[in-house]
Parts: sequence; C-alpha cells; structure tokens
Amino acid sequence: MIEALAAWRTNTWVDYLLLYMVPGASMIAYLLVKILLDTPSDFAKSLVRIMDKEETWLNKIKEAVAFSLGMTCVLVGWPGFLVWLVKEKLDEAARQKRYDEPDFNCLHEHLINKANPVEAEASSYVIDPLGTVPALPFGHLNKAWANFLADMLDERDEMWSFFIPKGSKHGKYRITATSDIKGYARVRNGKVLGEFITESD
Repeated sequence: MIEALAAWRTNTWVDYLLLYMVPGASMIAYLLVKILLDTPSDFAKSLVRIMDKEETWLNKIKEAVAFSLGMTCVLVGWPGFLVWLVKEKLDEAARQKRYDEPDFNCLHEHLINKANPVEAEASSYVIDPLGTVPALPFGHLNKAWANFLADMLDERDEMWSFFIPKGSKHGKYRITATSDIKGYARVRNGKVLGEFITESD
C-alpha cells in the first residue's frame, strides 16, 4: 500500500481536489478529538436536567446541521481556518502572559524621576511627639520599605518615584484611582517590577 501511495500522481482535477482537502480533513479530525475531550461530564449533564434545560430533538437536529456545515466550511476553506487557528493560539498565549503578570498600581506613565534610597529615607521621617509612629524611615511602613529595597538585587534595577492622580487609570486592569497614590517603583529596562506605596487615601 505504501508503494501505491508513493507511486500515486495527480492526473485529474478530482485528484487535485482530494489533495487540497487533506489538510482540511486533518483539521476536522483535530476538532473532533477536541470536542470529544471537552464533552460535559455526567455530573454536568445531570445539572442541566435539574435546571430543566434538557435539549429537545429539534435543538439537537439544529446543532447537527450547524456542525455539519461548520465541518464542510473547514474542509473547503481550511487555509482561512488555519490562519484563524494560529491567530487564536497567539491571542490566547498573549492573554495568558498578561494574566500571569503581577498587578502593580504604578504603570510606566506614572513614573516621575529616578530616586535615591538614602534621600528617600531622609525625607520620610515623621516627627511624632507622642511616639505613636516609630522613629524609622516611613514609620509603620518600615518593614515593607526594607522588603522593597531587598528585592533590588539586580544591578539594572532602578528606583523611581511615581504619582498616580485621582481619577486616572492604573494597574494591569486599568482601574480608576479613587485618590492620589504616591510611592516608589522598582524599574528594570523601563518595566515596573515592584512598588512601595507611601501615600494612598
């Protein structure tokens, strides 16, 4: 059989058509396997029955017709489907990458200028006659400040001051700021990798 396939040559337009449809048939096989793997469990089906959303025969026939038309479109127009599939995979990877990124309040547009840790500490002391605030840099926030500095291990890390005005968008999900937010950010190659908030109502 292998020898017969090796000796096969396209002679008629039917042969060319069959050859063209091979990738489409492969994609259909891929989709069928994916659908089978994504089939709802018995538990999910029982929930559907409990909620009185059991599919009628008419709905099943409609789904079968729609599925058949879809598979025919894939078989005939597989180049376009291939482009869509690749684009969908790339978009999904981009969404996953964005989801995995840490969520900081500070964005690149909120950075003001480079800051010096020593100068930042010198200007952060709060004089409290009652002694309720520790005589340490940033008072009660001193431990968080120490952790922020401890993360700046790479020689490429820079400390920048930042300011987020009230009403502006901030964070990975572009939330509207309900107050002014000030602080310092750990920046590497223009990307915010950490932050220390000094003021936020």
